[in-house]
Amino acid sequence: MTVPVVQKCREELESLRREGREPALVSRMSQLVSLLDLTTRLGWTARGDEIPDAALSFVMGEMGVESGALYLGTGERRFERRVARGIARPLPHQLELGEDIAGAFVPGSEAGALAEAGLAIACPVRKASRLIALVGLGPRSDGRPFAPEDVAFLESLAAMAAVPLEGGLVDDELRRVNRDLSVKVYQLQNLFDIGRELAATLDEDAIERLMVTTLMGHFLVARAALYHLGPAGLELAQARGARPGTLPARLPGDPVALVRDVPGPRAVADLPACELKDALAAADFALVVPLVATGRLAGLLAVGARPGGRPLALEDLDFAAALARQAQAALEGARLHRLRIDKERQDRDLEIARGIQQGLLPKAPPHIEGFEVAGLSRSCLHVGGDYFDYVPLSGGRLGLVIADVSGKGTPASLMMASVHAWLRALAGSEPAARVLERLNRFVYASTETSRYVTLFYGELDPAMRRLAYVNAGHVPPFVVRSGGPEQRLRCGGPVLGLLDEVTLEPGELLLEPGDLLLAVTDGVTEAVDPGGLEFGEERLRQVLAAEPGAGAAATLSALVAAVDAWTGPSGCSDDLTALILKATF
Repeated sequence: MTVPVVQKCREELESLRREGREPALVSRMSQLVSLLDLTTRLGWTARGDEIPDAALSFVMGEMGVESGALYLGTGERRFERRVARGIARPLPHQLELGEDIAGAFVPGSEAGALAEAGLAIACPVRKASRLIALVGLGPRSDGRPFAPEDVAFLESLAAMAAVPLEGGLVDDELRRVNRDLSVKVYQLQNLFDIGRELAATLDEDAIERLMVTTLMGHFLVARAALYHLGPAGLELAQARGARPGTLPARLPGDPVALVRDVPGPRAVADLPACELKDALAAADFALVVPLVATGRLAGLLAVGARPGGRPLALEDLDFAAALARQAQAALEGARLHRLRIDKERQDRDLEIARGIQQGLLPKAPPHIEGFEVAGLSRSCLHVGGDYFDYVPLSGGRLGLVIADVSGKGTPASLMMASVHAWLRALAGSEPAARVLERLNRFVYASTETSRYVTLFYGELDPAMRRLAYVNAGHVPPFVVRSGGPEQRLRCGGPVLGLLDEVTLEPGELLLEPGDLLLAVTDGVTEAVDPGGLEFGEERLRQVLAAEPGAGAAATLSALVAAVDAWTGPSGCSDDLTALILKATF
């Protein structure tokens, strides 16, 4: 469209031509009108992205050429093609000139690619000293070469176009910034909405499904998958948009090394060559997003190609990274919640088990004419594998038991409960040795080969002051005589549960007034101080010798206090169990 002022000037110029005025004057005035027309047209162009096309079209018309291209500057002597017209040969999208450009030039050594595309002349467009564009034109339609005055006119056109082109560049930049801001606002809103959904659930599977479907919706892709990093590598955990069996159940290669080299979201095509890249490409994935928890790789999110093969922009990668961080934080929260619930349930179960185990221990020592009995069992953990028991037998006799099951914690406590029940059922039915031989068969048949129990079992006949006993691999009990040397009760045989059949040797002991029998588990003798030194049997003897006239309960209390003082703040390293029998008269 021609504005009235320019139209008026063109009419006056045509009048001068008809009057036969001097051709040089008419030509000069024609160029001035063209410059005015160019400035007016570009000034009236509303959109900045339309200015390069309008400028090139006008210059081509004024210079009488049918082909041309306009490049906008992107840096020092670097240009990017914005518009091209009438060029049949390949024309580079980007151009870099190795020398400074003073004015219009014939494309050759400075821009050979322009000459190869058929352009005959090029002219830089400057604003002050800054190079902002480059205009290239093909040969003139009438075949005439470009005269010096044509070059001067082209330079004038370029000078007049500089301000509108710079304004167009500014307008383009503002539009790009506004577009980027709009994208960021949209992404932040999405992340905010997703964050609320993630915070509303503690279901790890639901969080992973939401993460996968969100990325699919954001990128408008048809498939996505989530892989967990396990002992065997990256294993498929979630998949959307792919037929069953079409995605690899396990991705090959070293994902940890890959993420070390590629710490954030990356297009699969940009990954370094490796087995993992080949597998992702073969499955038609275009984007990979590492999932990192507490600084360590937890998995990978793989996203399919976008429709039409559209490339991933920087803001897309930023969105994927932000979503991965947000979802991974939600997953970590859900995992910790699950662990807390599991821990609470485990604590409740252990408390129940502890109550059951404590219920198996004697509530109070029995009254035995001429004897005192005291016992204690204290677990190092919540539950343990030590126990002691008093078993009433026929004829006023009393069974005494102290045992130590291999291992600690819940497995040991379960085995201890079984041994307690079996022994209670067998005690008194046969001689002590035969009772433990039968118990051995039960333990061997019912437990793992690595499980065993050490056990001391004695049957006290108070009337005869006689103790018939069997020691199955247990710490030999101490017998302190009121008027004689210490004695250890070793008769018996191997531990119970390791062999199918065992033969145990019975033992017998007569107890005189003042005699004391002490049976302990290795949690007493092997208790260690903070420096790692064991309590040992010698210190146990010192406790027994300190108060030779003390009763069973007082001796037991002194022993436990000595062990606790020895271990100090470090506490126990094993269950502690002791059983004392003392003859009083």
